[in-house]
Amino acid sequence: MVDIMYQNALAEVEEILQNTEEELVAKIPNKIRQFIKENRNQEYMTNIVNAEPLNRQSILPETQALLALIYRSYWATEEEKKEFADRDSIELKKEEVKQSLYSSNVFEKQKMTDEIEVKPKEITDIVLVQEEKWYQKVWRKLCSLFRK
Repeated sequence: MVDIMYQNALAEVEEILQNTEEELVAKIPNKIRQFIKENRNQEYMTNIVNAEPLNRQSILPETQALLALIYRSYWATEEEKKEFADRDSIELKKEEVKQSLYSSNVFEKQKMTDEIEVKPKEITDIVLVQEEKWYQKVWRKLCSLFRK
């Protein structure tokens, strides 16, 4: 079942398509038109005025998205479709860059670090060595003789 917001949007799309030129509506496949008719909210009262342009009317955002999809898929010229595809590829690349920068997946980060050649860490710590003074050495020797 379709969400109520999409049912209302489908009702608005149906209303708009009824007032659209038959030549444009014929470009939409019958399956799509049938889906719109079957899944629309028949009780929803649209506030679409036929005399006004769509950009001046208040229609649901879902309706705008569905109309954009219909336009892009069935009504756009080949040049427009190519332009849309170019924009999509640019946006997809931007999104991939964002995801790679802000990825919180620990396993992916581990995989990335595994792919990078990790050189063993060289020990560069300075160790302080104190030499015993001569009288400390003598004292230590004397103590060890008396313990035996």
